[in-house]
Amino acid sequence: MEHHAKRKRLSYACNHCRLKKTRCDEQQPSCRNCRIAGVQCITTDKRRAGAVVTHRRRSAADTPESQLNTPVSVAASPLPSNHSHRQSAQCWDRSGWRSGRLPMMPRFVGGCMFEIMTEWLDLAFYRLRIPAPYSALPGVSLASQSAPVSPPALPESPVMQSLAQNFRQTVCCIFPFLSDAHISQICDSATQETLSDQVLAYLIASVGLMTDQSHQPTITVSSYINHCNTLLGHIVAERTVRSVQTILLFSVVLRSRDQIAWAWDILALGISMAQSIGLNQVGNSGPDTERCNTWWCIYVFEKILAFESGRASTVWDRGLLQSHIRASEEDEDEKDGYKQACTSLANTLHEMQDRAAGTWRREEWLPQSVDEAIEEKVRTGGELAMLLDGWWRKLPSEFQPGSTSEQVSQQSAFLSFYYHYALILLNRSALLIEPSEIHEVIERHGTGKPWKSRIANGATVCVEAAREMIKLAVAMVDLNLPTYLTTLTSPLPAVYVLAVHIIRERRSLLVRADFEVYGIIEG
Repeated sequence: MEHHAKRKRLSYACNHCRLKKTRCDEQQPSCRNCRIAGVQCITTDKRRAGAVVTHRRRSAADTPESQLNTPVSVAASPLPSNHSHRQSAQCWDRSGWRSGRLPMMPRFVGGCMFEIMTEWLDLAFYRLRIPAPYSALPGVSLASQSAPVSPPALPESPVMQSLAQNFRQTVCCIFPFLSDAHISQICDSATQETLSDQVLAYLIASVGLMTDQSHQPTITVSSYINHCNTLLGHIVAERTVRSVQTILLFSVVLRSRDQIAWAWDILALGISMAQSIGLNQVGNSGPDTERCNTWWCIYVFEKILAFESGRASTVWDRGLLQSHIRASEEDEDEKDGYKQACTSLANTLHEMQDRAAGTWRREEWLPQSVDEAIEEKVRTGGELAMLLDGWWRKLPSEFQPGSTSEQVSQQSAFLSFYYHYALILLNRSALLIEPSEIHEVIERHGTGKPWKSRIANGATVCVEAAREMIKLAVAMVDLNLPTYLTTLTSPLPAVYVLAVHIIRERRSLLVRADFEVYGIIEG
C-alpha cells in the first residue's frame, strides 16, 4: 500500500498563513508565503494566550541553507537586545515591522531625521538577519532648551550684513518669501519696527552662522534659537504677514538643525495663522507678490517636510494643487518657472506619500488575499514610479542639472536632490527582498505594463539615486559658496542605502566605488 505523507496541521502554520488559509512550508526564519508578501513570519500558540512559538517541527537546522532566500545569507544570530528596548516613536511602530507586512514606502515618525532614517536601517538589518553594528540610539529630547536670562547680542552691522548675504544665497534662493529690501531693514537694528523683525534678525544670523562659522565663534546658534522660542507666543499674537514669515523661517532653521518634530509643530502654527489672515486666498497672479510668495513657500515646505518626516500633510490649496497640470499645458513666464517647478514637486511627493499610505491601510484593514495585496503594491509602485519620472521629464531645461547661473544652479540642485530623495524612498524596500522573488512577482503582475522594467530594477534605481544624491552634495561643496543643500540638508538617506547595498553585494568588485564615495563623505 502506498503511504501518503501526513497532512500538516494548520496549527503549525505561521500567523499569516493561518489568516490567509494557505499551506505553510514552515521554513525558518520565514516561510515562502511570508517572504513573497513582505511579511515577518511569526507563529503564536493560541493555546497559550498568543505566546510566540520559538520552534516548529522543521527547525532552522533542518532547513537547507539554499532554501533561506534572503538577500544576505549569514550565520543565524540573535537580534540585538537594543531592538526590544528601544522606545518606538513612529506611526508604523516597531512591532508592526517585526510581525507584520512590509509596506511599499514605510513611514517612520521620529523627533529627528537621524532617528527616522535609522529606523529604516534597523528594519533592513532585521530583514537581512544582520546584527546592528551600533548600540541603541539615545532618546531624543523633544523639549526646547531653557531661555537665556537676557537676549543674546546680535553681531555688529558689518558682520550682520555679511551673514544676511549668506542668507540670501541659501534660504532666499530656494524660498524667496523675503525681499532684499526687507532683509536689509531687518539687519539694521535701528529700523526694526516689530518683534517679528527682531526675531527674523536672529534667524537670519543663525542661517548665516551655520553657513559660515568663522564669524564670532563665541555666539552659538542654539542661543539664538532658544531666544526665538521664548518669543513665539508674542509672534503668534501679531497675526501679520511678517509673523507668518517669521514662523516659516523658524521652522526652516529648526529643520536644518535636525529638530524635525519641533519644526513640524511650529510650521502648523504658521499655516493656521496664514489661513486665518487670508494668505491662502491670494491668487497665483495676485498683485501682492510678498503675500503670494509667502503662501506658496509655506505650501511647498510643508509638503516636503511631511514627506521627509512621514507625517500627513495638512495644507491644501486648489490653485497650487493643480499647478503641475497647468505647468505641463502652458508656457509659464520665466519668473514663475521655479515656483511652478517647486509646487509640482511638492504635489508629486504628496501624491506618492498619500497613495503609498492608502495601499498600506487597505492591506492592513481589508480582507485581501496575499496575492491581492502583492498585486496592489506592485501596481501602485509602478504607477508612482511613472508619476515621478513624468515630473522629472517635464521639468524645464533651465532647472535641469548643469545650469551655469549660480541661483539657477542652486534651484536645480534643490529640485534634483528631492527627486533622488523620492526615488530612494520609493524603491528602497526592494533592497530587502530576494531578487528572484521580485522577478517572480513582476512576471505575474507586471506583464504588459509600461512600468514592468521600472519596478523590476527598483533596487538598482534606488542605489543609483543614492549615488547621484551624494555626488550632488559634493558638487555643491566644490562651489565654495553658501548653498541650501550643504547648509540645511543631509544626504543621510543615500548613505544608509549605500551601506545596505554594500552589505548585500559585499563580494562584488563594483562596491569598491561606493567605498570611495564614503571616503568623500567622511573627508
